[in-house]
Amino acid sequence: MLYIFEMANNHQGSVEHAKNIIDEFSSLAKEKKITSAIKFQFRQLETFIHKDYRESDLKFVKRFNSTRLSEEQFTEIINYARHSGLKIMATPFDNESLSWVDTFDLDIVKIASCSSDDWPLLKEVAKINKKIIISTGGVDLDHLDKVYNLFKKNKRDFAFMHCVGEYPTSHKVADLQRITRIQQKFPDVQVGFSTHESPQDKSLAPLAVAMGCTILEKHVGLETDTISLNGYSLNREQMSEVIDGVTYFLEALTGTSDNQDKTLKKLKRGVYLKRDLREGDTIKIDDIYYAMPVQDAQADASMVDDEWGWVKRRNNIVGSLVKKNMKAHAPLLLSDIKLHLFESEEIKSIKRSTLSILDKANVHVTEKDKTEISCHYGLSVFEHTGAVIIDKINRKFCKKIIVMSRGQRHPTHHHIRKEEAFELLYGDCTLILGGKKIELQLGKPVLIPPKTDHSFNSKNGCVVEEVSTTHYTGDSVYQDPEVNKLETKDRKIKINLLQKEQK
Repeated sequence: MLYIFEMANNHQGSVEHAKNIIDEFSSLAKEKKITSAIKFQFRQLETFIHKDYRESDLKFVKRFNSTRLSEEQFTEIINYARHSGLKIMATPFDNESLSWVDTFDLDIVKIASCSSDDWPLLKEVAKINKKIIISTGGVDLDHLDKVYNLFKKNKRDFAFMHCVGEYPTSHKVADLQRITRIQQKFPDVQVGFSTHESPQDKSLAPLAVAMGCTILEKHVGLETDTISLNGYSLNREQMSEVIDGVTYFLEALTGTSDNQDKTLKKLKRGVYLKRDLREGDTIKIDDIYYAMPVQDAQADASMVDDEWGWVKRRNNIVGSLVKKNMKAHAPLLLSDIKLHLFESEEIKSIKRSTLSILDKANVHVTEKDKTEISCHYGLSVFEHTGAVIIDKINRKFCKKIIVMSRGQRHPTHHHIRKEEAFELLYGDCTLILGGKKIELQLGKPVLIPPKTDHSFNSKNGCVVEEVSTTHYTGDSVYQDPEVNKLETKDRKIKINLLQKEQK
């Protein structure tokens, strides 16, 4: 998530006031532990305004003149902002200002909504090898299609920003559904939200983030005895509330409970014996019944399954052996039985192969690691298509280990929200990213942006570390619709790599 603090003309043409704004919002960024940028506006007024109007009373001319900063003043302010830990971003409104992109070594270049159809400017910006964010207020999707083609043709890293060009913007004209239309039209482009609602109104930012926006821009400023803010800029406290609202939503979206299993376990029915059993007897479905309370370490009703799939349900007590003589109505404790995993030969073979590759790569796993056999067209063709994916952690960031055997491939797909990086740990892996073939190398991570088609394969087997933003169920969109014809349980098989079948 990138937060953009739009300083615009709120610096009032004062270097010291600009520094004070930077102090306020860089400290806020550190306090909230967010990635953020401070944004400036560049105009070369000698050429930007016609010579006959430079001293006119036109509203915008007066404002631009009164808040004007020289190159030397911008240098002082931008260096100050960079040392404060903020990314540096600016909106050039004219071609003459583009030289400042290099002069100030900007991290991000912004195209304002009023410039999103300024072709002389757009064509020059498209030549700049920087992150580019394009505001889209006032233009339709057909026009954005032309802008998209221009920046794609130049192989630029760019994003679209939903925006409504009213200042301030009422929630009644916010048109948030346009975010979805942009996402559907351009699934490989990151989408953000530039919002101009009044500080007195409820923030729309959490709603935009819920819809998939990963960039949020808001005008900010600092009030003094002589300076007041306009009707759509936020002070530090107000911006803090917006960030808290977004954080609250993201925590609700990705947070998981560490206590629910214990709570729900107490509400389950425990497994009890209908009849006496002797040591070595096999537990049959007719030998047990279910009642509360469930006792510590007792089998419960969730561990009873008499149906077969690719893998018999792990920890299924039906078919397990009793370790000792037991009386009717006694609770069936897990320590009293030998559990069968009922794994098919295919599963056993995949586990052996995976553990062998991990051992060669010197990569360690534990029984707590969630492991999944990802077989997109079914287990029968897993040797050709699929991978074993080990989920190490999935919170605000995610880490997975991907293991591929000799000759395997993973089909083309993209992620709607997730941004990830692949780093080769062992073997060989070829990544096809946006149609470009990349041979992964040890120690060199490769970034995969959201909504970018990619696939990968290995000639001789590999282990790849994936580090990403949060993984969401359903976030992967496959190019081949055939992938989705199998039920999820038949193409995403959960296993425990280290747990062996008991005899």
